[in-house]
Amino acid sequence: KKKTNYNNNSNSIKIWPNTMVRLARPGIARLALEDGKAVLYHCVDNSRVYHGNPLSPMEFETDDAPALETLLTTVEPYWVMVKDLIHDDIEDKMAVTQALQDEGILAVLQTEKPDKSVQTG
Repeated sequence: KKKTNYNNNSNSIKIWPNTMVRLARPGIARLALEDGKAVLYHCVDNSRVYHGNPLSPMEFETDDAPALETLLTTVEPYWVMVKDLIHDDIEDKMAVTQALQDEGILAVLQTEKPDKSVQTG
């Protein structure tokens, strides 16, 4: 019997190559290319007060953009496995996904035993 660990917005989840993820809520984030960087804007920490919290964009290298775009466009009912993201390097796939998960931007589903063959951080 497979153990399913479904988590939405918890900072304690470790991302593995076989972790499945998707955007926590449609429209929660957008990606822009600015000054040679991939910049992710999100509204996870937004205050209900007008201008209550300043926007705090996340900066990534431009080679992370295809993986980021896939993460931002995978929404319910679909999932994408981290190892299937578009990027040359599995460690970068995991690091990009972990950064978004830590911000509460992603929902996480781990249905298989974590693939710990790749260690990061």
